[in-house]
Amino acid sequence: MTIEQLDTTKVLISLCNEDMRDFSLSFDTMSMHSDHSRKVLLRLLRLASSKTGIVWADGTVLVEALPHQSGCLILVTLVDKKKRRKTYKVKRIETRPCFCFDEIDSLFCAVESLRNLPHILQRNSLWQKDNRFLLVFDYPIIPARVRGILLQFSREKAISKVHLARIRESGKLICAPNAVEIISSKI
Repeated sequence: MTIEQLDTTKVLISLCNEDMRDFSLSFDTMSMHSDHSRKVLLRLLRLASSKTGIVWADGTVLVEALPHQSGCLILVTLVDKKKRRKTYKVKRIETRPCFCFDEIDSLFCAVESLRNLPHILQRNSLWQKDNRFLLVFDYPIIPARVRGILLQFSREKAISKVHLARIRESGKLICAPNAVEIISSKI
């Protein structure tokens, strides 16, 4: 085992395979949720503190473990509590339901089945692209009963705004803004 101070806030602990066996550690099970792993890591932190002089008890510690051929590397970083950490939010990609019909007859059967429902389906459009008919809804959630009927006759795809733009660019608009209502009145 070697302990190296990289700078005033970072220490690198290198454990060989023999050290891993002596501490009864394996990289796969190493976690702060495991009592044994936590005890071993705290013991290693105390040892690193005595060797380098960095005091871990005063702040938050970030521990990163990296496997390598002959053991494991543990990078310990002292994080200053006063510094504000950046937080990142993952944006959820907004999707819309799109039902793909291979044949016009299956589209007509679906629309005929939807005619008897009490739901009023508005803001949907019908497009033709690559010899398929795409029924695109302008809102992210449709009633489960409507979805069930449409899935009997088509395949569902959740499409993003980018995909919708591609459909609008290379597809042919057949009917909008209330395609289901317009088609059901023509049948």
